Amino acid sequence: MEGQINNNTSLDDEIDLVELLKQIWSGRKIILYSAIVGGLMGLIIALLSPNSYSASVSIVPQLSGEAKVGGNLSGIAALAGINLGSVGASDELSPYVYPLLVESVPFQLELMQSRFNFEDIKEPISFFKYHTEIKKLSLFQIIKKYTFGLPFLILDVLKGKEDNMGFNLSQYSTIFDFTEKEAEVSEILEENISIEINEKDNFILIKSTSPEPLLSAQLAERVTVLLQKYITEIKIAKAQENLEFLKERIKEKEMSFKRVQKELAKFSDRNNNVVSVISSMKQQNLQSEYSLAFGVYSELAKQIEQAEIQVKKDTPILTVVQPVQVPDKKSGPKRSLILLIWIFLGGILSCGWILVEKPMKKLWDKVKS
Repeated sequence: MEGQINNNTSLDDEIDLVELLKQIWSGRKIILYSAIVGGLMGLIIALLSPNSYSASVSIVPQLSGEAKVGGNLSGIAALAGINLGSVGASDELSPYVYPLLVESVPFQLELMQSRFNFEDIKEPISFFKYHTEIKKLSLFQIIKKYTFGLPFLILDVLKGKEDNMGFNLSQYSTIFDFTEKEAEVSEILEENISIEINEKDNFILIKSTSPEPLLSAQLAERVTVLLQKYITEIKIAKAQENLEFLKERIKEKEMSFKRVQKELAKFSDRNNNVVSVISSMKQQNLQSEYSLAFGVYSELAKQIEQAEIQVKKDTPILTVVQPVQVPDKKSGPKRSLILLIWIFLGGILSCGWILVEKPMKKLWDKVKS
């Protein structure tokens, strides 16, 4: 009995599958026309898509001790706020933080204000100025903005945009906020710049993409320079604070030392030929005060020298393994792939429509009745 039920179920499934295939076959013309329409749209998009060029820099961070680009559990756990103690501990900045640095607001602001050479501009200008004042949208970008991006434009108009939500953030030195134009330029940078961590070979790949070959190379090089700067600032922050503190203290002690030195010199000149117990005691006191001030000043000078050495010692170095090169071949768009994807989408959507058309029609007839 059970075998008979299983056979009936299997038969029903086969009948259902055959029925579906029949429906698809009966709508083969629709599928063909949809694939052709999808292919035409894909062809238009592929032809209108601007060429893009990619440049990259391969770097290796100089990590001390057991620190590595990949496989450092303490470095990964630190991102989640977990302290693993001395297990594989290192005071180095984990390379897993590098992408976060590049995406940070201060980094993005400094990068977009950096000056680059553009093909249609004689003098170097900032990335921000070029994209907000000079560059015009291509035909493809205009179509994309007012087709796929139209819902988002309508949403922005309905919501309205208020910079900083009506608050003045200028009084806060550690709070940053993008203006509307800065946010748009930042999106362009985020789309065109990426950092990949190769855990197997322990190196980091900084990659940039741009419609201009020279610009893509400049972007990759500038990101590398800024990344070195930000890593250095974070790494040597403690040693730098200690150095600045010592420099402030030595200024105070230098003034005290010079004051005592001056008083001792004046007293010695005035009492050069005077022999008395009081003058001798006074000179001894001044001499002791001078020796103490000189000792403190000398010790601070030594500490400053050591602190400067420590700052240089702590300064991380990003070793460039493969320097940036101006690309001579375009990296995109892959027009044949775009065409195939749109043909496939056209066919899949038409198949879906054929399969749901009858059930939806029956459901609608039941609703009306």
